[in-house]
Amino acid sequence: MAEQGAAGGDGTGSPEGAEGVLQAAVEVFRKLKDLDCPFLEGLYVTEPKTIQELLCSPSKYRLEILEWMCVRACPSLQDKFSSLKGAQAEVKIQEMVKLGHELMLCGPDDQELVKGCACAQKQLRFMDQMLDAIWSLSIGYSSCSSVEQHFKDTREKNEALLGDLFSSPHLQALLNPECDPWPLDMQPLLGQQRAKLSSESEERKVTELARQLQESAAKLQELRTQCLPQQKEAAAVAGADPSTLDQKLRLVISDFHQLIVAFLQVYDDELGECCHRPGPDLHPCGPIVQAVYQTLTSCSQLLKAVVEATNTSVSTVNMVAKHQGEQSCWGSDNSMMSLATKMQELTLKYKLFNETLRKGPD
Repeated sequence: MAEQGAAGGDGTGSPEGAEGVLQAAVEVFRKLKDLDCPFLEGLYVTEPKTIQELLCSPSKYRLEILEWMCVRACPSLQDKFSSLKGAQAEVKIQEMVKLGHELMLCGPDDQELVKGCACAQKQLRFMDQMLDAIWSLSIGYSSCSSVEQHFKDTREKNEALLGDLFSSPHLQALLNPECDPWPLDMQPLLGQQRAKLSSESEERKVTELARQLQESAAKLQELRTQCLPQQKEAAAVAGADPSTLDQKLRLVISDFHQLIVAFLQVYDDELGECCHRPGPDLHPCGPIVQAVYQTLTSCSQLLKAVVEATNTSVSTVNMVAKHQGEQSCWGSDNSMMSLATKMQELTLKYKLFNETLRKGPD
């Protein structure tokens, strides 16, 4: 199994890929020692091939190392793992996969990765990323008096960072840069891609316009077919009596001329005075009233927002107070205690566990 993981580490089985997998195994082994993994105490292994077989071959020893890594990354799993025995190894594997998925290190169904059946490169990448997460958490905990203080400091730093970001006058410039953010060597490729997309879009437009033109031509032909008999009948009537058509045209032109003359006379006598009057005087208070109305509308909206924020804050405080004082059942011993009491108990257990790890076996 180890040989398969080594051969398939890079997906090609090349000597360069196998050498890279061995180097990655040595690096993961070094990080485990730096973090004082208790399962490596008294173990003296220097051969890269042996280290890879130790970390990438399915075994109970390898599963215990992964379990220790998961507990270091998420101390709340300690009690759950302690209650599970060897016969419930599948449950432990599912919990470790769930943690890896929450840390965005693997997929939700990567049980083969935790069991050691996936390729060696993927297993080592998973371990390396989790060890980096453990190392960053260890650095953060070392500068704080407790885990709660660490989370509180992290939250305050994140809030300050977001406040500086959203209040920065350069935010819009970052969101809508004037210069092209792509490197110079990528801009020609980007231009070609845009030209290709533009040409494809133009081809689609031309195809659509051609289809519409064909439909219009078909409708025009249909209308022409319908109007052709009527045109023939009109031509037959006109050809039969051309003098009647001439008299009708003369009558229409005469009526049109009379209407125009009448309109000009009415415009000169009655409408002309209305058209030359000066425009109405607008009261100077008009813009002021409009500005006051807009200001009052904005103020009303702000007051509604403040009321909603106040109600939300009161509801949140009441909910937190309710949960802190509410007695709940925790664990398998059916003990009733509040959330604050349970958090204090977990904090004490975590401190005792860390002291035990630092002291090591006697």
